[in-house]
Amino acid sequence: MGEAKKKQELTSRQKEILSLLRKGLTNSEICFALNISTNTVKVHLANIYKILEVTNRTEAVSVTLDSQESQDSQQEVKLAFCHNDDFSDFPLAHTLFLSIVEELQGCSVFHIKICQIDEYNDDCDYLIKLATPQSEEESLFIALQQKNSDALLWSILQKIKSSEDIKQYTDQISIQLFRHIILSAAETYKSTPNATPQWLYTSCATIMKMENRNKAEFEDCEKKLQDIFSKGFHKDFISAALSTIYYAASTENWIDNEECTQKLGAIAMEIMRENPSSIYSLYSMALYSMFLGNEKIAIDYFESIIHVNSPLHIVCRRLLSQMYSIVGRNKDALKQLDLYNQLIPSPLHLPFQFVAKAFIYFMQGDYNSCKKVTEQILMFHPEIPYARLLLIASNFKDGILDDREMHIAKLFEYNPDFSKKTPGTLHRLLQA
Repeated sequence: MGEAKKKQELTSRQKEILSLLRKGLTNSEICFALNISTNTVKVHLANIYKILEVTNRTEAVSVTLDSQESQDSQQEVKLAFCHNDDFSDFPLAHTLFLSIVEELQGCSVFHIKICQIDEYNDDCDYLIKLATPQSEEESLFIALQQKNSDALLWSILQKIKSSEDIKQYTDQISIQLFRHIILSAAETYKSTPNATPQWLYTSCATIMKMENRNKAEFEDCEKKLQDIFSKGFHKDFISAALSTIYYAASTENWIDNEECTQKLGAIAMEIMRENPSSIYSLYSMALYSMFLGNEKIAIDYFESIIHVNSPLHIVCRRLLSQMYSIVGRNKDALKQLDLYNQLIPSPLHLPFQFVAKAFIYFMQGDYNSCKKVTEQILMFHPEIPYARLLLIASNFKDGILDDREMHIAKLFEYNPDFSKKTPGTLHRLLQA
């Protein structure tokens, strides 16, 4: 006698919607929380009812998924906002607090709860403590900690002069909170590779290695992320992490550009079919469109993301500025760079972020500024190919040929297979 047919399981998105149902959210509130349409919610609910073999939401929320639910709980990144203050006398601080919660919720990574400090029971992965200092000017103190530790990962005392500043403060603070959670998770992975939720710690560790352009770790990072992607845990976030390392591999010429495009395309198409409204799906498709040379389509995707309340928009602004330059929208490119600089303190800028700035200077014909930026990059990271390529091209445009051969030799010294793997247009620019 054959085995019984295996019962269909809920997808990660369906489990997310079921969790919100259990919290008492209405359909419209679920739409807002997950940034999806009413019809999408209705389709998910119909499928949830079918899989759970129930007929309405009351029956659905009462169903226990037992071991599967326990396993899913272990994959959640639990984030608590704790405070002891009555915000009624501090409307600006209260608005800023809620705006930060909303923006981090937009990451679709965290299971967020808000509580009084005396109600906190140490059951979260990360804790954000809030306080409103007594002063004439409204302000909000924010401190980020990891569970089982009193050490501060990051903190700020944000003074709030006007409601008009809240959007910028929200973006700045959310970006820093998200960034320091990634840094903390990457450090945790070094000491405890099996820490749960494993998808978070592994993906954050690979993101940091690729940010540092660690070529020796590329294949290992790719394998680990592909393994997590196949298991389906936070698949859209992992797709963005995979897309990012393929972007790094292509720009650094670690693997053939065509191979990189095929791999990125497979990831982008799969996640787009499964969750087309996710910001991470849009991000993967934007990078894929860049690889294909479809700048206008990439711009459409990036522009969609920067209007969503999520820290991911900061990465997209840097890439969007490059796309604008390529299609001749130089004023828009500079505007995005200016917004980027407002939101990210200069000491936190990474080398490849400066490359983006140098690229825009080059496209605008400001070769002197381009050379200044690329020389700063190469002083500490002589291996970055496009920084040196932009320096060579800027010197050539300015008629300075004395150092040309030296820089070309250095380019091939650090990147011996550059000419074999470089896309045609860049190779022709090098030959010039």
